[in-house]
Parts: sequence; C-alpha cells; structure tokens
Amino acid sequence: MPKWHQPHAAAGNTGWSIGSGNLTAAGRSELLKDLGRQMQYNYRSLLQEPAPDRIKQLLESLERASARERHEDP
Repeated sequence: MPKWHQPHAAAGNTGWSIGSGNLTAAGRSELLKDLGRQMQYNYRSLLQEPAPDRIKQLLESLERASARERHEDP
C-alpha cells in the first residue's frame, strides 16, 4: 500500500512509496514501464476520445506562443 506524500512533514521519510525501495535501477525501470502499460490499457478508451474544443484552443495558443518565442530568440 503506497504511503501518502506529506509535504510539510518533519525530517525523515516524507515521500510516498510503491514499495520499490529494494529494487535495482533496472527493476524500478521495469516497474515503471509496467505501470505505464497498465495505465495505457486502463485509459485506452479515454485516450481515443477527441480533446474538448477548449483544450484544443489552449494547445494551439501555446504552440503559437512557442513559435513566436523561437523566432524572437537571436
């Protein structure tokens, strides 16, 4: 069971854990890959839905602002 993050806790273990502390770096990497695969599987129908118009507008606005910044940089 994960431990919940406590941002204002005193010194010590202030983060949460998925129980991966005893895993090697390769083991942690594999655990995170598996978690990603499970999330993709569980949310696949949501990922296939079109983005709401307001989200599309915000993304387009960010892309335009980013393009302007690239053209303004020397």
